[in-house]
Amino acid sequence: MWQIELKPEIKKELKNPEKYVKGMQFTYSGITITMVGVGMMFILYFIKPEHVLRPFWIQILGLVVAGWGEWLKFRGK
Repeated sequence: MWQIELKPEIKKELKNPEKYVKGMQFTYSGITITMVGVGMMFILYFIKPEHVLRPFWIQILGLVVAGWGEWLKFRGK
């Protein structure tokens, strides 16, 4: 979903640049998923306020994906 390319000077500093890029892709995707959940909550706040917490699981899923991406970035350094 995200196309990420590292600068050559950054690639030289990393132990595993491919894993780092994959981690960045997961992190960006997780943040996107989380923000979709926030947007759904915002819409529901005005339409059906009693159902505003229903998309909370989407936010949790997005944070888990972003956390996994951060773990991959840490392992790729």
